Amino acid sequence: MQPHKLILCILFGFLLIASAQAFVEIILTAYMHYGLNNDFREIHFKYYSLIAGIVLAISITVFIIELFVKKNKSNDFKLPNHSKLWFVIFIIVLGFLPVVNHISNQKFMNMYNDTELTRYLLNRNINEIFENVDLSILVSKWVLIVALFISAAYYYKKAIK
Repeated sequence: MQPHKLILCILFGFLLIASAQAFVEIILTAYMHYGLNNDFREIHFKYYSLIAGIVLAISITVFIIELFVKKNKSNDFKLPNHSKLWFVIFIIVLGFLPVVNHISNQKFMNMYNDTELTRYLLNRNINEIFENVDLSILVSKWVLIVALFISAAYYYKKAIK
């Protein structure tokens, strides 16, 4: 493999993992706000967000394997078809993450203007909710990285044989 193609493959892999992680974080942040607006209990944030994050990470891994690995039945590592389109899609997903975080912070601050939501928020441990959602995001990111690493090692070993 030529050096410039190897660098492009590494960049593609980095953008793939980063955008998949950003997608998981966006979904879990939306789940947190949905739960805060609909009077969810702490168990929803403690267990359900963790389960949803892990399931989402595994689903994304399966989608990535189906899309990029099984369609390129080759012994040589190469960028998938329409790789320029995928680069643009990954950059767009990564660009949404700061926007979602900003909207999330503004939405959370606006929740205290509503008296019913203020009473609900006073009865909940907000720090624990944020810690549980952050833990869910972290665990799902690691599940995604490990699953992609294991699948890449499997297909690399299969390509060598």
